[in-house]
Amino acid sequence: MKETDEIDNEEFNKVKYILHVLKPIYADPNKTAKENSLIMQEIDYQQKKEAYEKAYNKKLDYKFEIEDIAGWRNK
Repeated sequence: MKETDEIDNEEFNKVKYILHVLKPIYADPNKTAKENSLIMQEIDYQQKKEAYEKAYNKKLDYKFEIEDIAGWRNK
């Protein structure tokens, strides 16, 4: 989500949504369901982490800051 300069209401500006389509993840037919689930889980996490860091230009750290509320006008 990215904030715009357009006011939505007294507390928020409007936001726009940017969709990032990541590389598909496929199961390896030579591995078990358990092996595939763990491998695919890790690939999924790494892709999302890289997309986040590229989009927001910062490392993923899971610390919530009030500035993380997209569009909030009471900053």
